[in-house]
Amino acid sequence: MKPFARKLPGILRSASQIAVAALVLAVAAGQAVAQSNGVAPDSASLARPALFRSRDLVYIAALGAAVAATMPADERVERSFQRPSMQNNSGLRNFFRATGYLGDPGSVILSMALYFGGLGFHSRAVAALGMHTGESVVLAGVTSETLKGAIGRARPKSSPTDSRLFRSGKGFSSDDFASMPSTETSAAFAAAGAIARGVKREWSSHATAVSIVAYSGATAVAASRLYKNEHWASDVVGGAGIGLLSAGFVDRFNRRYPNNLAERWFLPQSILPKRNGLAVAWNIAAR
Repeated sequence: MKPFARKLPGILRSASQIAVAALVLAVAAGQAVAQSNGVAPDSASLARPALFRSRDLVYIAALGAAVAATMPADERVERSFQRPSMQNNSGLRNFFRATGYLGDPGSVILSMALYFGGLGFHSRAVAALGMHTGESVVLAGVTSETLKGAIGRARPKSSPTDSRLFRSGKGFSSDDFASMPSTETSAAFAAAGAIARGVKREWSSHATAVSIVAYSGATAVAASRLYKNEHWASDVVGGAGIGLLSAGFVDRFNRRYPNNLAERWFLPQSILPKRNGLAVAWNIAAR
């Protein structure tokens, strides 16, 4: 019991830091979802939200605070996930191998499935959900890849005893220094955020269940990155925040500019069943 007693303060400190970071992200995500979906469904198409808002700066500051709060616990969390008892557990190993695919390529496959499924089942709303999910994933991925290249943080598998090893710009040339943020986590949370927003607006009665499933899957992706020793805890916190921010931005953009080029080219105005197929009406002219 004595060794455990000596470790207990450190364990509690790590848990509290992770909890603070998670709370900040949860509050920010909850506010973002509430703000984006506060419009009644029958007037949602009339809403023209501002593309950039002052509270976005508050969100970014909160995300930075969450990452900073998590960083002191990075090495302890890494050791916890890399314990032989966890790494040698076949059940955990199979679970995290499977959930790891949810971020990449899972988020892309999901968005494509929704898009083409919407076309196939005559639902423009489902097709739009898939397209907007894909846009959110792409934005989150590009943002994360750019940041990780510029930040140049060493991955835990390359520098397990030093979570503060940074080489600015080296992430562009070496994957060993492409740790912060986690792109897979960004993609997973971008997809979850986009789906949660879209379902809340179009099918509000299913919003709670869908949101729980979506965010649980995204969290599993984040945990898989820690289990595989690809990222530090603060990397996945940052990735999650970028994903949520990307989903929010894409949502606002498409509501502010509902007749944008992508909407005109890739979303038909109507999808109607015919005896031997579908009647799909497109409108690529700007209105």
